[in-house]
Amino acid sequence: SADGGEGTAQVVAARLNGRWHTTPVADANGATVALPFAVCSSAALGEFAIFDVAEIVGLPAAIVPVQTRSTRGVGQAVRAIAALGHTTIVIGLGGSSTNDGGAGMLGELMLRFGDGDGGDIDPVLGTLADIASARRRDDTGWLDQLTLIGLTDVTSPLTGRLGASQVFGRQKGVADLDAADRLLGAFGAQVCELLGEDIAGLPGTGAAGGLGFAVRALGGTLQPGARFILDALGLDDPAVRFDWVITGEGRSDGQTLLGKGPAIVAELARRRGIAVTLLSGAVDDDAALFELFDGCFSVQSAPVTLQQAMDNAGPLLETAAFNLTRLFAQPRISGRSTR
Repeated sequence: SADGGEGTAQVVAARLNGRWHTTPVADANGATVALPFAVCSSAALGEFAIFDVAEIVGLPAAIVPVQTRSTRGVGQAVRAIAALGHTTIVIGLGGSSTNDGGAGMLGELMLRFGDGDGGDIDPVLGTLADIASARRRDDTGWLDQLTLIGLTDVTSPLTGRLGASQVFGRQKGVADLDAADRLLGAFGAQVCELLGEDIAGLPGTGAAGGLGFAVRALGGTLQPGARFILDALGLDDPAVRFDWVITGEGRSDGQTLLGKGPAIVAELARRRGIAVTLLSGAVDDDAALFELFDGCFSVQSAPVTLQQAMDNAGPLLETAAFNLTRLFAQPRISGRSTR
């Protein structure tokens, strides 16, 4: 499954028989890419379009330095999809390479940013310090008719100890986390002053390098991606019964506890009295993880390099899952309970 990051749109579209389309947008490097998006229908939302920001500003595709990576293409995607008549757009926020507070997205859709001399600024992380003014664009009336929903896999605010820069910046190539945090703080304050609403401290605004903040600034809402997926798949229906739940991710650590999919799944299973086990590529020695799950296991049986783990992910997962299943199934075969 997925929780707002890579693969979210694919999971939702598969479950709801979505129709796939593409639209050209600029990626984080400034190159034009074809963004896949799906048009789906559900009882809760009616018809809606859904896409993942990882398809536009994903970390594996990032080439230019993080200071120059832009989220403008995410705004272009929203504009293009809305122009096709879709008034409800769901965005999977996760797996991003950017750390600009969603400035590029806001610059494309709602705001114009200027420097001290009155010139326009193309907002990226490296130019945030040069922004002297922010004003609304004249062509934003259509946003009032738009329902924008951001699916987050974390509860991080825009800034601070648990914010976009401090928690996720290093993996994106941010060298000075404190400096980046201050830049996002100043940028967030400018935007909030213009909006007349302090939204930068809200949960999820730090998702995807601050794209969660941009969604809120545009009048959208943020929802836990894992909850959205569970509802779409019908897994929270009491009529659906499970004996055992296995969940996992590439790496489980403190970030897992900030609202990522495995944590949401574990909470659901515990409410229904179902055993829930974590099986991930790597598992940190974090006491909170071991309290949340009925056992935490890594697919690695011996020390390996990251490249070796990635190259052999399939066989490693298969072997670990086989052994884990034997641990669960054997007592049942012999008539003993596992609980």
